[in-house]
Amino acid sequence: MNLFVADPHWGWWIILYFYLGGIAAGAYFTATLIELMGRDEDSELARIGYWIAFPLVCLCGLFLTIDLDRPERFWHMLLKSEVVESAFAAGWPFSGAGWRHMSHAIMFKYWSPMSIGAWALMLFGLCSFLSFLGTLWPGGRLERWFRHGWSGRGLQAIGSLVGFFIAAYTGSLLTATNEPVWSDSDWIAPLFLASAASTGIALIIVIAGWRRVAPAALVRLERADLWALGLELAIFAAFLASLGGALLAVLESAHGRVLVVGVLVIGLLVPLALHLRLGVELPARTALVAAGFALVGGFLLRYALLTTTPELLARGPAGVGHFSPEDGRSRGAGSGADPHNYYGDEVAPQSKVFGGD
Repeated sequence: MNLFVADPHWGWWIILYFYLGGIAAGAYFTATLIELMGRDEDSELARIGYWIAFPLVCLCGLFLTIDLDRPERFWHMLLKSEVVESAFAAGWPFSGAGWRHMSHAIMFKYWSPMSIGAWALMLFGLCSFLSFLGTLWPGGRLERWFRHGWSGRGLQAIGSLVGFFIAAYTGSLLTATNEPVWSDSDWIAPLFLASAASTGIALIIVIAGWRRVAPAALVRLERADLWALGLELAIFAAFLASLGGALLAVLESAHGRVLVVGVLVIGLLVPLALHLRLGVELPARTALVAAGFALVGGFLLRYALLTTTPELLARGPAGVGHFSPEDGRSRGAGSGADPHNYYGDEVAPQSKVFGGD
């Protein structure tokens, strides 16, 4: 665990972006699966999924823009500013020369996670917008174009792939850093992906509970949510195991306990228990309660994961270091201990060296 790095200072805007982006991706992919494999009575659930995806991805773009030090320069992530200026000077959009200049303004850095993420978010926004249009007038031309036939299927395939990339990319971005906890596990991206599926389905269930949806269709969706939560639980366990010794330091922090205990109990075990009892005669709103817990758990996952690392960095080695290879070794040249690192007659533990008790 590297505690000698700078805090990235990611606040609420990034937390909300991670959370809502996952829900949007999960809802869109669920809607696409329903369109491809569902029955006619499931069509209303697919419409709800597209209704969810487009507004949420718009909010994600807004949150990322607000989080920038200079929000008005957000377009610099997509276009080369100097080329855009030359295109305007050449008369864009009213001249051919201006358009030729503007055609060279697109900036895509395949080696930059930020650039790839910005373009993926823009492409997913376009796909979700067109699919959203296809839900507004049932039986109309837009529905035929954007939800059915080869054009609709192609749009849904692209949107689902890009949406899943967005859901997993945020986790990969964390793993690629050298921050404690984030860099200690390769399971964050799969965990975010599974969480996107479970929260996307959960929000569809919540909204469907207030609309006229065929009961059989809703039962099938609840069963899908059960499988998504089960997969998320398995990946969450693998994530905790991958932390190794760092897990003890995580559990000693307040946000770390929210990450481990809160997500496990509120976001996974409780909704799983409720879903597994749906076969018993229980009120229909039990499924809504389970979905609500899953949504809260998805939020706690992003919130706690993004705040545990800053808490550990603020505490420093004195807050989390309880041992070192020299603990308990005698002072002296023959002991192999650093002669400058001692506490009385014994070699000082790492926590003493860094100012701990």
